[in-house]
Parts: sequence; C-alpha cells; structure tokens
Amino acid sequence: MIINEIQLTNIGAYRGINSFDLLTENDRNVILIGGENGAGKTTLLNAIKLGLFGSYGYGFKTDSAEYFKRVINMLNHDAKKMNENNFRIKLEFALIDDFERINYVIYRSWRLSDQLVKESVELVANGKHLTEYEKEIFQSKLKEVMPPQLLDLCLFDGEEIGRIVSEDKLSEYLKNLSRVVFNLDLFEILESDLENYSSQTLDPEKMETAEKELYNLNLQGKEQRTKIKTLIENINRLKDQKTALQDEYQQLKNDFEVNGGLVKAERDEILRQMSTIELTRKQNLEKIRDFVSTLLPLYLSKDLLSQTIHQIQNEEALQLYKQLNSKLTEDKISNILNSLTVTVSPSHSKELRNQVLNLVKPEQELNQIHGASFSESSIVENMHQQIMGNSDANALKIIEENKNKLSELQALRSKLRENDNANELSTMIEQMEFIQQSVLKLEDELSKGERELEEYKNALNITISSTDKIQFTLRDSEKTKSSFFESQKIIALSRRFREVQLKKKLQQVQIEASIMLKRIFRKQNYISTIIIDHNTYEVNLLDSHKDHIEKSTLSAGEKEILLISIIWAIFKCSGRKVPFIFDTLLGRLDRTHKTAILKEFIPNCGKQAIILSTDTEIDANHYSELKKNIAKEYMLDFNVERKQTQILNQYFPFRKMEMNI
Repeated sequence: MIINEIQLTNIGAYRGINSFDLLTENDRNVILIGGENGAGKTTLLNAIKLGLFGSYGYGFKTDSAEYFKRVINMLNHDAKKMNENNFRIKLEFALIDDFERINYVIYRSWRLSDQLVKESVELVANGKHLTEYEKEIFQSKLKEVMPPQLLDLCLFDGEEIGRIVSEDKLSEYLKNLSRVVFNLDLFEILESDLENYSSQTLDPEKMETAEKELYNLNLQGKEQRTKIKTLIENINRLKDQKTALQDEYQQLKNDFEVNGGLVKAERDEILRQMSTIELTRKQNLEKIRDFVSTLLPLYLSKDLLSQTIHQIQNEEALQLYKQLNSKLTEDKISNILNSLTVTVSPSHSKELRNQVLNLVKPEQELNQIHGASFSESSIVENMHQQIMGNSDANALKIIEENKNKLSELQALRSKLRENDNANELSTMIEQMEFIQQSVLKLEDELSKGERELEEYKNALNITISSTDKIQFTLRDSEKTKSSFFESQKIIALSRRFREVQLKKKLQQVQIEASIMLKRIFRKQNYISTIIIDHNTYEVNLLDSHKDHIEKSTLSAGEKEILLISIIWAIFKCSGRKVPFIFDTLLGRLDRTHKTAILKEFIPNCGKQAIILSTDTEIDANHYSELKKNIAKEYMLDFNVERKQTQILNQYFPFRKMEMNI
C-alpha cells in the first residue's frame, strides 16, 4: 500500500482545504514534513488512520457515540463555530490486487446537525464509484491487507520506541509485530473460531470414543498452551524484577565501597568467617545425616548384629562341613594315604576322616537362617567392623564441633550487628540485605516457575503425542469425513504452520537485522549477530567471537537503533509494501547515529518513507545529507492568532534563519 495524497478539509488545526502530495520517485522515497511541536503533525497521522478505517481504526465495531465524540474533537473549531458543515478527509492510495495495481480514492465526510454527527463514505476505484456492497467488500479486504494494527506498527514513533526501550518491552513488542506482519494472527483467529465451533456445535456425549478423546485432548492442549504462555510471561517478569534488584544492589554496593572505607573491610572479614563456619557446619551436618541414616540403626541393635555375624560364621562352617562330608569319603581318604606309601587300616581312615570333619563342624547344632552369599556376608562383616570401631566417637566429636561452631557463628553475628548498628551506613547495609533476601525469594519463585513450566511442556508434548496417535487411528476411517475431525486437523495443521513459518521468518529477520545494524551502528563490528528466540522472542546479541553481549550495556540510543533494525528486517522479510512513517524518531540519537540512519536506513525503507520532524531533529546539516532522497518536502506553520496550520512547500528555511542570526 502506497499513499499518494491526503487532503484535509477543516480537520484539527487545518482550516479549509489542505493537501499533501505524497507521491515518491524511484530514487527519492522520502516525504519530509517539518513542524514545531503542536503544529499538526500528530493530527495528520490520526487523519490517515481515521480516513482509511473510520470507527474500526479506533477499535469500535460500529459507529458508536464514543466514536463520534472522538470525531467531533478532531473537527476544526472555527469551522464548527461558523456552521460551515464541511468536514472531510480525502485519501488517494494504491493497492495491488490479483497482480493488478488499483488506485483508490476514499472520501470520508461528516456533517453536524443539532450536535449529532452523520458520517458518509465515498469510494472510487480506478475512476469508478463503488456501490455499498462493493465498499463492504473493499473494507474487508483492506482489513486483511492493511489492518489498523499494521498501520500502527508502520509508524516509528520516537516516544513509543523510547518507552519500549526504557521499559524493556522489546520481546513483547516483537511478538505482536511478528504476529501481525507475518499474518500469523489470522491463523490464530482461524484456530479460535474452529475451537469455538467444535465446542458449540458438537455434543461430546454423542461422539464416538476416539472423537471424544480427541476433543478432550484438544481442550487440554489449549489449556496447557495458555498456562505455558502465562508461565513464560511470569518468568520473564520475575527475571526483569531480579535484574532490576541486582542493578540496585550493585549501585548500593558501589556507594558502600566508596563511603565504607575500613568499616567495609572489617565487615567483609566477619562475613568471610561466617561463610567459612556455615560451610563447615553444613559439611558436618551431611556427615551426621549419613551416620544417622546408615550406622545409627546398627548401633541401636549392636548385640543383634554380633549375633548375626556369629550365626553367619557358623552357617559358613556348617556349609563347609556338609561339603567336606559329601566329598571326603573313607575310600578317598584311603586312596590319599596309599598314594603317600602309608599303609593304614580302614579303621584308621575312618578316624582320620572324622577328625578332619570335626575341625570345621560347628560347635553346636544350628538351623540355617540367612543363607548369605559371600558378598552379602562381606557387607555384614564390614558393617560389624565399623560398629566395633570408633565411628560413634567420631560422630559425637562432629556433633560437638558443630555445637562449638554454632557458638562461634552466633558470636560473629552479634559482632556484625553491633558493627552495623554502630556505623552510619547501617541503613545502606539493611537495604542491601533486604535486596539480597528479595533476590533469593525471586530465585525460588523462578526455580519453581521454571520447574512448573517444564512440567507443563512435558505434559503438552504427551498431549500432542496422544492427539497424533488418535488422528492416525481415525485417518483411514469414515470419521475423517466429520466436520469435527476436519476442524481438529485444520487446527493442528495451522499451529504447526505457524511454528514453522515463524521460525523460518525469524531466521531471515536475524540475518537482515544483523546486516542493517552493522551499517548504522557507530561501534563497528561490536555486535556481529542478532539471535531471536522463536518461542519467547528474547533477543540475544553476539560479538565477532560468538560471545554473549548483555543488552544492558547498550545506551538508550543504541537500543533504539537495535529495535528499528529488527522492525525494518521484519517488514522486509514479510514482503509487504507499506509506507514507513517516522515521527520524531531521531530525538534520542547522537549526531553520528543520526547521520547513519539518514544515509543508510531511510533510503532502504521501501518506496515511501514519511518523516515528521522538528528543526532541531533534522537540522541544516542533516537536511543536506537527506536532500538527495527527498521527493517532497513541507513545513507546517501554526498561526497562534488564527489558531490554524498553514502548509508550506518547503522544509525549514535554514539559510534565511542563518542570515538573520
């Protein structure tokens, strides 16, 4: 969309008929409009939106009383007072429809009658007046091609960009911008409408089991996505709070270090000792916990453990006795003795066998209880050795040590309180401690939120997997013909398309934004790469060594340049032909960055860049740098006595001003 001309008749400070020719040339894409504050620049912007969309541009679905109240406030006061009843906005613009350029002229007029407002709209396309039905079709098409939200996003308002930078709303702004510019909001509306259709027109009780389960899974997935979105927003909010507190703490710490002197050194030593003691006590507590959980129960049943050891040893002896009794027969004994050339009688062999067996035979009869293996008996034996050793004495020693350490810690804390209360920096110290406690609480909340977020993400993945399985089951059945299942398939496909499209587009945006930033950023090669997370829209910066750069290290002007580079890249990657409107964009920037914006950025802003500026923002030097790109230039001269704005066909007359000085 390109705006060719706007004509204001008795609108705001524009008395009578006032026209702006906004046609550009191939190598001259700039329309420069100068004016002091209050000269009528904002009125011109509002008139473009009002002329195109009427009540819809203000967020109203119909021409309500509130809308007409706003219209009355925009009409010229003197014309209302003189009952001229001629109030009109005329807009000439061009749109591409089915690869054909169509020139439109829209006339939006108002007439007053007894404090009531009547609005009329005429629309001409390539010289032909459109019927009411054709006008409705056009308005619907215009809302798709250039919705009011998109027109707002085409406006590079210096104050708004400054607010986004100062309040750290970059991620939120980029999210809304990407949704609108890449048409992803249309898919979100489609998904919402289909979900409403599914819930309103279908009775879950009458569904088949699979369809019913699919329906419930989709509802569950929607709730999980909403919860994930809320959790991400809450986590980002907590991170912002944590960063702000850490910055405040660092500032207090710096002030304390400057003013604290020896007091700080003494306090730091006390804190170091306390930290060492707390670490020792923590390690001792771990040892005590380990003793309590492993050896203490065995100490309490020390006699039983000894009996167990004795029983296991007897069982092992009994087992050996049984094995020898089975293997060592009288014949084998005789053979062994004969092999030694010793002649013995059978009675001697039997006696030898009995004596050998008696060596390993348990002293008394016993029943086998444990039947422990070698490794199991080794474990029990090891425990028994520890119990019979001095582990209990070591544990008692550790407990006593912790008791003494606690006394030392209490003494140091008392000394610290006396030190803090005695010195004039106690208020600052209290603030620092309060901030530290607040940061710890935030970290706990963040940790909890991140765990919850991970749980919901896992649950969503399970839901998606279950949904895919059911859809696969129903794919070849007759159920695929039902409107419900078709709507569910479209919703799933739409979501997947949005994810893929957004990821692909943001990858392109990263490349284009990085290139533009290098061209206009004063610090050459300071920022090498821009990375945008497609889930959170968080912007990360890398230097030439791929090391992370904190955005907080950038000045307000540098952050503004970063933002407009990304915005420009988003529009470029979208392929949309839109007018770029810059309203006091350069106010925060230094001379070097202003020059870079005017030389490198503005000429690359498509076919039409409308710049609204004051004489201090674009002065004589900057005007000369921009001159070769200017197609039309105007100055808004507000007459205080007549309370009206006159349009002059030139920018501020710098040469005359310099001569008068």
